[in-house]
Amino acid sequence: MELIKLLGYIFFSILSIIILLFISILLKVFKIKRKKIIFGTTPILTNKYWSDALNNIGIESETLMRRYYSSINKKNDYNKYFDEIIPEIFKKKYLDEIAYLFFVWLYIIYNAKIFIMPFHGIVFKKYFWKIELILFKLNGIKVIVLPYGSDAYMYSKINDKSLQHVLLESYPDAARNEKIIENKVFFWSKYTDCTFNAYMGIDGMPRWDIPLFSFIQIDTNLWNKKKLYSTYNGLDGKVKILHSPNHRSFKGTEYLLQAITDLKNEGLQLELVLLEKVQNSKVRDLMQDVDLLAEQFIATGYALSGIEGMASGLPVLANLDNKEYTELFRRYSFLNECPILSTTPETLKDNLRLLVTNPKLRKELGELGRKYAEKYHSYKMAQHMFTHIFRKLDGEDIDLMNLYHPLKSEYVKNNYIQTPLVNNRYIHKEEV
Repeated sequence: MELIKLLGYIFFSILSIIILLFISILLKVFKIKRKKIIFGTTPILTNKYWSDALNNIGIESETLMRRYYSSINKKNDYNKYFDEIIPEIFKKKYLDEIAYLFFVWLYIIYNAKIFIMPFHGIVFKKYFWKIELILFKLNGIKVIVLPYGSDAYMYSKINDKSLQHVLLESYPDAARNEKIIENKVFFWSKYTDCTFNAYMGIDGMPRWDIPLFSFIQIDTNLWNKKKLYSTYNGLDGKVKILHSPNHRSFKGTEYLLQAITDLKNEGLQLELVLLEKVQNSKVRDLMQDVDLLAEQFIATGYALSGIEGMASGLPVLANLDNKEYTELFRRYSFLNECPILSTTPETLKDNLRLLVTNPKLRKELGELGRKYAEKYHSYKMAQHMFTHIFRKLDGEDIDLMNLYHPLKSEYVKNNYIQTPLVNNRYIHKEEV
């Protein structure tokens, strides 16, 4: 029975591909003009922000998703879903994948001028996935490939073995599927029109076109900067620490819990606000009620939560210690402006104590974080980044490799954020 299903899937897939190729030729003959920038198909919230940012400057853009994560997102976060494109008659369990293959791709080749996607592609999973490149090329659709995590991490190539360990603990299936992930990463790295991989690129990826430590942007207007900063120092009042892990081991949550316990035993008054699988809107509200954000301590870098914390004017603790992952982005991009207090499991207790007992430092780093988020993780940044990429794809002589070079980029040099740094640790000027 399983063999019959597989043969049926292969037959109808090949038939769908042939029809799509024929339709592509017809669209080319009749010179159908496509206008849309389409982001898909994994419901990472950044896709919504990118699309909104482009629409705000008159570039027609939309998100096309397979599904959404109901625990943290709302359905109306995204514009279109696969199910909305497929006619009802084809919504049978045994026809789902074939219907996705045909109708989703029919929608794309009729509408997309540029498609922005992860390394795993759009519809095809195990079979025929290279056909997607042919459909893109035949229809003149430019492709930008941006990773989000499990689509691109090749575990055996990861330099930081602590990172590999927590990924194996949190997302073990990616290790079992590494060969197909590797094949897709190297295939799309060769043929995509543009890609930038952030700090993930250090772990075995062959190409990036823009060196960006993080290419995540958000609507900073939704994240209000704190108006009132607590003056409590852990002795005269309680200091609130926010932590929102998706997977505790990946974020290093156990080290945070131990550090807080140790500091409480020292006599400091602390309150941990632990958020897991909470709607993004609730996280936004709670950030106004806490004093600092403890983000991630194993992986080098900061993620969406860290950006949201900075946009809210919170001081943020995250791991920026690993030179192998950060040096490139300090030399050729804007990471030197980042006001995050670099923190590993080994320095977590000391850095927490530093921020808890120093409300003036919390306020200074929080205000610098807001400036950093507005400059590099806002709609303004997304618009600057994508419009330059689009101009490059249209044939202009745009130097994407140096788009954010600290010595060559006017965008970086304008309003340069001076952040105090001593021994690789951000610290208050008066304490130097």
